[in-house]
Amino acid sequence: MKEYPNQKEVYRRKEAQRKVEAKRPAAEKMATVTRLRDLEKSLAPVRAANKAKRANKQIKIRIKTA
Repeated sequence: MKEYPNQKEVYRRKEAQRKVEAKRPAAEKMATVTRLRDLEKSLAPVRAANKAKRANKQIKIRIKTA
């Protein structure tokens, strides 16, 4: 039988992570957002190519059912 994690420990860790994140300066958060936005823009052609391949049935997306 699978043992689930202690809920108090999960919430304690989430709260600790939230406090650490809140202490980060806004400039650091904005720099991270900018890097992610640039990464997304750089991947746009690849995503468009994959979308076109899926539309042409050249890429098959496997879905696990069991």
